[in-house]
Amino acid sequence: MSAGGSADGAAAGAVNSMHLLILGAVGGLLCIYLSGFLGDVIGPVLAGIGAVLAIIWGADAIRRVASYGLGTGVPSIGYMSLSVGVISALGGISLASLLKIGIIGPVAGLIIAVIIGAIIAIVATKIVGMKIPIMLQCTIEIAGAAALSILGFAVAIAGSYDMTAIYENVVATGFIAVLFIMCTMAIQHPFNACLGPNEDQVRTLKCACSTAFLSMTIVGLLSATTGGLGWFVVLIIGLIGWIISFRAFVLASCNDAASTKWAGLWPKVEQ
Repeated sequence: MSAGGSADGAAAGAVNSMHLLILGAVGGLLCIYLSGFLGDVIGPVLAGIGAVLAIIWGADAIRRVASYGLGTGVPSIGYMSLSVGVISALGGISLASLLKIGIIGPVAGLIIAVIIGAIIAIVATKIVGMKIPIMLQCTIEIAGAAALSILGFAVAIAGSYDMTAIYENVVATGFIAVLFIMCTMAIQHPFNACLGPNEDQVRTLKCACSTAFLSMTIVGLLSATTGGLGWFVVLIIGLIGWIISFRAFVLASCNDAASTKWAGLWPKVEQ
């Protein structure tokens, strides 16, 4: 049982999960690949959009698997999957560099994430004994979304999915740690924020859009260190996307609430 009733009922939503999977996996990969052909201004923006799509996909997968409990496992599966995502993204582009076939880097990263995610899910269900029917599918999805979100934002900063560029601009600078924490929060926060008896998929996805675009805004600031105008465009697009999506989330929350009332700020002195 979940906080919203039966697990199946809580996981069902207005948006088909398969459509979100295609949007995140295929759309994310396409944006990362196309970013390499669109110059130093548009390219980083497209890579950032790819990460945003992956985050929305991952947030929906978190929602589906966490609906089988009370939501207490969201941080655990979030951080675990993003750890897989970092390892897979860097492993994929490193493998491509070693084989001197750079074009396979993003796809290799996604495949590695899927494999590791599947192994973790099998261990969780067969050995640990977690009784979650969709554990395998959702863990694979979250790991894949994690890898693409990390890689998309890394490409937005470095301007390329070449291992050398990402190492110099993302790993050596320490930005990879920021991306790890930021993408984790962006993917796991939406369901935690909306968790409750009247949790709604559309409202949760609006929250996911806001966390994704807020992350993109921060990536714009991080990419300022690489020079050029791309960082500013990434920042502006991320900021505009955040304002629109966060406003939509707040309006949806107010519409779904029984009532809303401004309670004022806390007193300056203790009463």
